[in-house]
Amino acid sequence: MKAPRILVALTACFSLSLLACGGGEPTSEAAETQAPVSSVEQGIGIPPVCASGDSLLYWTENVQACAPKCGTTRVAGQPATLYAACQSNIAGTKTLINVRHCIPGCNPIE
Repeated sequence: MKAPRILVALTACFSLSLLACGGGEPTSEAAETQAPVSSVEQGIGIPPVCASGDSLLYWTENVQACAPKCGTTRVAGQPATLYAACQSNIAGTKTLINVRHCIPGCNPIE
């Protein structure tokens, strides 16, 4: 008599843990709220390898207002996101380098 109850309890626990880990079927609500997949390669900190003669470009996006403690440097600066790409194929090689990049040289009081 207790064996079927234990089996049902184990099955329920396994199902809940599977859903908690994302192993269940997505609901229609979850599919609608998911963020679009970005084409940016998530190799944080590693710039792309460019062909011989091609230039490696760095640039910042999402530059924010001056902060007294910026990024991991703990100095005044503007937080930004740093990217890199090969000049011949920027869209195909755009790589996220640092999400906590700091552009130093600003005064947070001004």
